[in-house]
Order: sequence, then structure tokens, then C-alpha cells
Amino acid sequence: MTTLGRLGGYQAAEADRGEKALWLSGAGHRAALFHLGALTRLNELGMLGQLGTVGAVAGGSILAALLEARVPWPLLGTFRDWPERVAEPMREIAGRNERARALLRRPFRGGGAAGLEESYARELASALGGASEWGPRFVFGASGLTLSGLAAGWEDCLEWRIDAVVPAPGYDAELVAETIGAVRTDLDAFGEAERSVLENHGYLVADAALRERGLTVAGGIRTRSPEPPFPQWTSADKVRRALASSGRRTAVGRLRPRRVRGRAERRRGEPGSAELTALLDRHRPLLQYDSLESCRADSVETICSLAVGKRCNSLHRADGTPIASVAPSEGEARLELAFLGADYADGQPAREDDCLDECGGSHAADAVLARGRKGFADVVYGRARHDEQGCLWLQYWLFFYYADRGMLGLEHHEGDWQMVQLRLGGGGEPEEATFAQRDGAERLRWDQVVRASTGRGRAAVVYPARGSHAPRPRSGSFAAPVVGDHNDGLGPRLRPRLAAIGDDGPDWVLWPGRWGATRRRQHFEADSPRGPRRNPQWWDPAALHAEARPWQEGDGGEMAEPPPRPLVRVRREGSLAVVSYEFGVPGAGEGEPARIVAAPFDRTANPAGCQSLAVEGRSGSFALQLPPGRGWAGVRVGATSAAGAPGGTVAAAFGREGEERAG
Repeated sequence: MTTLGRLGGYQAAEADRGEKALWLSGAGHRAALFHLGALTRLNELGMLGQLGTVGAVAGGSILAALLEARVPWPLLGTFRDWPERVAEPMREIAGRNERARALLRRPFRGGGAAGLEESYARELASALGGASEWGPRFVFGASGLTLSGLAAGWEDCLEWRIDAVVPAPGYDAELVAETIGAVRTDLDAFGEAERSVLENHGYLVADAALRERGLTVAGGIRTRSPEPPFPQWTSADKVRRALASSGRRTAVGRLRPRRVRGRAERRRGEPGSAELTALLDRHRPLLQYDSLESCRADSVETICSLAVGKRCNSLHRADGTPIASVAPSEGEARLELAFLGADYADGQPAREDDCLDECGGSHAADAVLARGRKGFADVVYGRARHDEQGCLWLQYWLFFYYADRGMLGLEHHEGDWQMVQLRLGGGGEPEEATFAQRDGAERLRWDQVVRASTGRGRAAVVYPARGSHAPRPRSGSFAAPVVGDHNDGLGPRLRPRLAAIGDDGPDWVLWPGRWGATRRRQHFEADSPRGPRRNPQWWDPAALHAEARPWQEGDGGEMAEPPPRPLVRVRREGSLAVVSYEFGVPGAGEGEPARIVAAPFDRTANPAGCQSLAVEGRSGSFALQLPPGRGWAGVRVGATSAAGAPGGTVAAAFGREGEERAG
């Protein structure tokens, strides 16, 4: 059986007119999850709001039931609550054995697996409140497009299917045919690997089909290839291991999701020791910041202690119920780092969907303010672990108050965790390194790593990308989702102090919630992260390294179409820095400037709040607020092209014309 879906009437020449019909085929949870990935991509591109009819059969009808009841039709553009209202409920349903539940609940009335699935879907839709009065027409049990009137001709349909003719990036044809396409087609409980891989594959196949028809859209800064929902499940070897027995069926079915073999062994705790802490301290890296970076790797206490005027950070449940606050009202618990743990200090249980909530305002300014307390600035969290072969890995976890890719207002989320790790050889010296990013990782031999003298030997130099903080092995520009990572290498080079953490704590390490309240709603956004212990590489550092991309010298460099160098002048008017800029006509290989990123600078290495604004024409001016208490000397300015490529950084002192600095 081949799981497939179609979007009727979608031709490149008719993309903006005519009724569009969506048909979702079976079978089982495999179909529902595959279609969930495809529809996630359609939602990102704003296509679901154009549907006039939705038909579904078998497993596809389960997802159709969620579309009918959980989407607030009529839909204009992208449905921003898609993750919470559709994607997460579908994953939860697929993690249960609905076949066994249905058989135990009432006598089986026949109709085969498809009848069971469609009956369940109708009950689900009814339980969720049914369809909106203004939504598309939903047809459950449609046996074919022609019979159900969903489309006039197959040749005019956009189609996605597991064994897609159009090649999709991410999973090769052999992996799809032998492993993904062999996943069982039932309503048994699907595990994390099965759910993630099927959703990824549907997403990538639908995107490939859209691109073949020329139907992808982009506005503002042009986006790169889309990122699948679960980038950690794109390794072919990892997928083969995890799905090795996913095609097997049993009479009653799997009552619980299957766990990947060996996971329990890899999750055994490992106590710390004074010897391991000494190694972590000896090899802790240096951080080379971008000159426009306004958020540094600081203590996790920053997010648990910020209170500004009537604003303060807080901790709450997923439904908004308050748990604690930095400035608590009467009867409310006080939020501090020691409050967090597997259970809270006041005895309440901690849950996975609890989150720390930053109190708004300017995240850039708040990040600078939060690190001002003694002991909060410049911290790296170190943890040591032996892998299954006995090799010792030193992991360095970096916490940032917030993230904002490129400082462009893209992929902005509260809280940010990043990680680099080193594998030590028999003599206690590093032999290899892994630089982990959101869309994968890079692995390097120790002789490929940039190193600097520390007085106790030489330590690795890490280049956190501007705004996203993704650790990179060099300065320069690197391909990444949405817009590239960039570090001009012109900021301060610091070596943060070590705070040792491990499987046994401190207590905040055991807390299961999210370090921030941001939830991903678009493909260019990201959820606030969970803590280090909730990441697979915490338990299996060797697997991350094995799956990482080998570093090739020259991987970092200038991206295509950087903007031309601006001419910048800056003057001070009281508490304002007034900046004038002028761009020349883009030359060969240059792009039109789209945005400017700017921040004031003083004579210290302390960061300043950064601002991003759109470029209006090739000349203009803007003003930056200068916070009191620092001897401001001028303004740094960086420009980004419409393709997301950064140009050189310009530093302009007050009363002087700016000078370009290479980066």
C-alpha cells in the first residue's frame, strides 16, 4: 500500500483562482503522520485557506477530523496555532493504540481497517465540536477523487506519496523503499522515531512537489530550503536502526510506543568527579563574538531573576496558570533558580509543558541588564560523559537569554541553549570536536579546530553566530535555515568561567520544562528549548558526532549577494545616536540591501542592545537610544541583502565617517 495525498486543481498557471480540493488517503497512523508533514508545509505557505473540499479515507480521515474541528475556518493565510491545535494532537493520537481501544470499546462491525479508522475519525470530529459553519466541505470515506467529485482530472493535481517520483531531499530512495515505506499501516502505538520520520518525509515530499510546480512562495527576505519538523531524525543510519522492526504487526497491536533498542543503556547516569571537573575546566573553550552580538553566554540565573519596574519573569503551566514569579504577588511562590527541579521547591510537580516566561520589553536590553548582577555574566556549563566504547566526551553547554537569527527579527525565541563537545584521547588531550546547530552538526579533527593559548595550554575557539548563537568553527558566513549564520570575528574574545553540571544535578538540570515561552508557529520560527538533559546528545555524544557533517576547510565564507558597503555617519544628540546611511548601486555579485542591524559601542567589551530595521531606499537615517551610565563612542552598522547575506561591519565614531571592517 502506498500512502499518498493530492491537492486538486493546483496548476502553476491557475494557482490564484479556482476551488482547491484536498484528498488524504490511507492507511493507518502511517498515512496520518505522513499527511501531517505535508499539510504542515502547505500551511506554512498559506495554501490551506484556499480549500473548498477535503476528502479523506482510512488513516487520512483522522487528520481530516482534526482539520475539521481544530482549525478556525475560514482561514486567511497561515494558521499560526497549527503546532498546538493540529500537529501535537495528531502526534499524541498516533502514540496510542487506537485499534485495541476501538475493539475493546464495542463489537467490531466490519468494514475492515479503513472502516475502523473512518469510524474513529467521525467520533473524533464530533467529540471536538464538529466543523465550522464557514469551513470547507468535509467528505469522509471518499473512495476516489472522481467518484467523490473532488477533482476533475488527475493530471492537474499536485501529488505527494511515500514513493514520490519527484526526489525529495533528506531521505534517499533506497531508505524510503526499504525502511520508511515498510512501516506498518495500522492504528497501533507509533513511537517517537516513527512519528518524526513519517512527518519529516511528508513535509519534504510535499515541498519537492510544490517546487516542481513552481508553487512555493516567499516574501521579504528569500528563504532557503525549508527545515523538516524534526531535523534530528534525518540521518539514514539512525532511521534504519530506529525503524528496523516497524513493519511487524501483532494480533492486538503495540499498546505502547516502541523505544529504540539500547536507549535505556545509553541513558544510565554517570556521576561527576573532581578529576572530570578539572578536565572540563582545563579544556573549556573561548568564545569569539560577532561585533553586533548583544546577547552573551551567561548564567541560567538571568532568566530566573529579571525584574524591571512592574515587569518580571515568571514560571507558568501551558494553560497560563502561574506557578512562581520573580516579584511574586501575595500567595505566589518566588521564582529563583533553586525553585526549579524534578519537583518544585514548594512541592508542586514539574511538567514537561511548564515554561519560564520572559516579561517582554526589549529582549536585547533585558539581556544586557540581566547579566549585570555579580556572577551572572560569561558562564559555560560543563559536563563529562563516557560513551559505550569508553571514550570520554567533554560537553560545553551555553545559555543565552534569547535568540534572534542574524538580529533580523527572524526565528526569535526566548531562551537558547547551544553546545560544543570534545572527545579526549588516551593522554587526556582532545582528538575531535563537534559543533552542534539546530539543523545538524559539524565534526572536526582537533588539528582543524582554531585554538588559542590560555596559559594552561591551548583551547578551542568557538564562533557563536550573530543572534542565533549557533556555534561555528570559524568566522564568516554559513548556510542555515531561513537566513545564514554569520560571525564577523570582530567582537570580544572571552573565556567564560566553568559551572559543572551532571546527571545528578544541580536540581535545575533535572527540570523538564522549557527555558522560555515562545512556541514555533512558522517554519522560520523555533520553540523555546528544553534544558541540556532533554537532548539526545546529553546521553549519546558519540551518536551526534557520527551523524555530523565532516568539516571542509572553506565551508565558511561569504554568502551569495551580500549588500554593497554603506557610507555611514553618526552624531550624538543628547541620549540619541543619529545615524545616516547611504548605499551605492549594487555591483556584480551584490544584492539589494534589505535590512540594517545597528548597535552603539563604548570602549569596553560589554554588549549593547542591538536593533534591526528595514532599509527604505538607498539612503536614510535612524536614531538609537543610548542607555545612561556608559561612555558611548559611536555606532556599529551591518547590512543584510534580500537573500539574507550579510555585508561587512561598519564602525562609525561620533562626528566621523564610518570605516568598513572586514568580517
